[in-house]
Amino acid sequence: MGLLDIVDGHSNYVTMYGVKGNQLGHEVISAQCTVDYVLKFLEVDRSVQRDMIEIQVSNISKYIQYGLDGNDIYFPPLIFSARGKGEFDEENNQFRIKTEDTMIILDGQHRIRAFEVLKKRLEASRDVEDQRKLHYIKSFPLSIQIFKDLTIEQERQLFTDVNTKSSKVSNTLLIMYKENDLYGQLVKDIIDNHPSITPDKFEIRAKSTTTKLMTAATLYNIAITLNDGVIIKQNAKTTIDDKTYSVYRKNVEDFLTLLMKYSPDQAVDRSKYFIWNPKVLQGIAKAIYILRNEYSTLHDMEDLFQNAIHSFDWSQKNKELKQVGIPFNTKTKKYKFSVGTRVTAQISQLLLKEYAKKTGNVLNV
Repeated sequence: MGLLDIVDGHSNYVTMYGVKGNQLGHEVISAQCTVDYVLKFLEVDRSVQRDMIEIQVSNISKYIQYGLDGNDIYFPPLIFSARGKGEFDEENNQFRIKTEDTMIILDGQHRIRAFEVLKKRLEASRDVEDQRKLHYIKSFPLSIQIFKDLTIEQERQLFTDVNTKSSKVSNTLLIMYKENDLYGQLVKDIIDNHPSITPDKFEIRAKSTTTKLMTAATLYNIAITLNDGVIIKQNAKTTIDDKTYSVYRKNVEDFLTLLMKYSPDQAVDRSKYFIWNPKVLQGIAKAIYILRNEYSTLHDMEDLFQNAIHSFDWSQKNKELKQVGIPFNTKTKKYKFSVGTRVTAQISQLLLKEYAKKTGNVLNV
């Protein structure tokens, strides 16, 4: 961990324990240091770094918040270039750098920026719980790698290699690893124990699928939309708790069972049908939520599947989707369901209109 030392009564140093090695002919020190001390020697050089991407900082902040809620979180090592500053004591396995000196961050600026933003926000609060969270942030251990003597060109090359050859962990995998999240637990429970759909029909690692029914991340979103009417969970309140868990789980289980029953034959063939698209599935879930909670006309979920899902044209030849503005790719002959909430809302509205037409119920859609 990083320690603040007083040397000869004059100079302050940040000292961290580590090991010295060699990577591609360059001296590199691997160590561990707290967030608070990393912020003391951090420097960003725009000649070797890209501009900050705020949405990336925001996404990392949410992951850190997941840690603040009591879950284990992990970050890959931050990479620094010391540019000759600091010294490694091989006898004591310690790297020391003067507090007035800085090191250039080559990889991890968004990670440390997310910690910094949360730290500043919590420092403004006197709430006891916020002070606990502040201590967690400041003392969070980060692994770091320090290259001692890279040239500017070598720094740029290392930055380019790291940021073009690495890959992000998918939301699907994060959900499968989630603890203390009842919707995450619900998803894993259903994947493992659905009475008619085997676990191998779900993708539990990759961020997308073309051969299986859906990813765990898609099922997670469906569960929230179906039970809470929420399309995007960010900052939204959900009502799942120990008392509602079994009911919500049954809702999702029934949803999947009916989806299999009323989907077209060969519906998993995405080149022919779009019903298994993640945004479309959320649209179906949203339509069920609206009928149950806003109109109180849907007491049996199968009612919607019989009167809307079963009769709806789920083929890629459906012209109604073009009329509501969903883009169609003339080369692939398939609809393009973009990110965001618009497509989900459009599918929901189309299904509600189909249901009203079939049943004669008056709906404000």
